[in-house]
Amino acid sequence: MAYSIRRPGLALWGAWLVAGVAGSLLPVLPAAFNLRFPIVAGLSLDHASGLSSALVGATCLALFQTIVLGALKARFSASVLMWIPVSTGATVVAYLAIALWQVTVPRTVISVSAIGASLPPGFPLLQVIFALFGIAVAVVVGLAQGMLLARVLRRRSAVGLWLGANLVGAVLVGIVFGIRLMEPVTGSDADRTAIFLSNTLIDAVLYAAVTGAALVAFARRGTEVSARDQA
Repeated sequence: MAYSIRRPGLALWGAWLVAGVAGSLLPVLPAAFNLRFPIVAGLSLDHASGLSSALVGATCLALFQTIVLGALKARFSASVLMWIPVSTGATVVAYLAIALWQVTVPRTVISVSAIGASLPPGFPLLQVIFALFGIAVAVVVGLAQGMLLARVLRRRSAVGLWLGANLVGAVLVGIVFGIRLMEPVTGSDADRTAIFLSNTLIDAVLYAAVTGAALVAFARRGTEVSARDQA
């Protein structure tokens, strides 16, 4: 039996969306109200706060997502509970890979100003850079989660489809984040906190909306297969 319980698509998508928002906002609330903004810390090996923020954020997000997966399967099996270490580990690996790349590649190669000077005026360089960072993370996390999801849902196609959903979500988040970076950040500390939290919320909604739609597609296909098997 592919699924123990059947959830309407909209309810499942909504639950995944809530999990994404809660799992993304809760880890940054204390730091945001203390005006530390950990997500904008440098992605390099000498920024311990950046690595710890990635670790805590990935774990919290995976925890809420695990609750949704457990409800979908009607039980928290070992495969479902593995979602937390797999997601967290993949995120840390992607973070370290990006940080190592920044350390090893010469500054002249990754200089934004130098690259921008060689491009046509108006080229959305920041959007492209952050989209590429997002794609790098999506490839590692999407593949790791996809392989586990294929085991949880018993669908081999989940690997490629989940990777694709992660890539689409990462590109959207990267583009929107790059657009927001072009806007000057001014105002009081309260304004900066509100901007930071709203940016985190937007990113969480975009990513969860895309991946949630993919999860709903898996659930519906699994329900159809189960219904045919019972017939």
